[in-house]
Amino acid sequence: ATVSNGVVTAKKIGTATITAQAGDMTASCTITVIPTPVTSVILNKTTASLKVGETVTLSATLNPSAATDKTVTWTTSDATVATVSNGVVTAKKIGTATITAKAGEKTATCSITIIPTPVTSVTLSKTSASLKVGETVTLSATVNPSDATDKTVTWTTSDATVATVSNGVVTAKKLGTATITAKAGEKT
Repeated sequence: ATVSNGVVTAKKIGTATITAQAGDMTASCTITVIPTPVTSVILNKTTASLKVGETVTLSATLNPSAATDKTVTWTTSDATVATVSNGVVTAKKIGTATITAKAGEKTATCSITIIPTPVTSVTLSKTSASLKVGETVTLSATVNPSDATDKTVTWTTSDATVATVSNGVVTAKKLGTATITAKAGEKT
């Protein structure tokens, strides 16, 4: 603490004695400088939706700005769903997790929801084929994006009397035309 004309200014945490002297007489005052506690923590987001592998950066604002200890501790309610390091949240798997920022005795939270990555397209290795009765052709499906959450492909035929399909293997049954469809998510 410093003193000028009786005005004491706190400089850092600790204790100082201020003494006033007039002639041979003195008086003193013990000054204790205490920490300025954090009164609130505010996050830049209170909710966020991410796909697996995506990240979002949370920032914490502490009040008052003159708080003595501005250390922020970050935690997650479920590290299998989302992790956090210095405010950077990384989505790990589908689900929900609460990210907490703590400074002093105050906290703020952000609810993180990890959503599925939808299929955007399905393409086949062939778009047409001619077969004789009893012959087979194997179709392969490419599901995009490569990180789609559910890449399960369901195969159907428009006419099972003409051609059947099982796991992409098409078998010709009789003369005619059939359309083979591969579906993943909402895309065909």
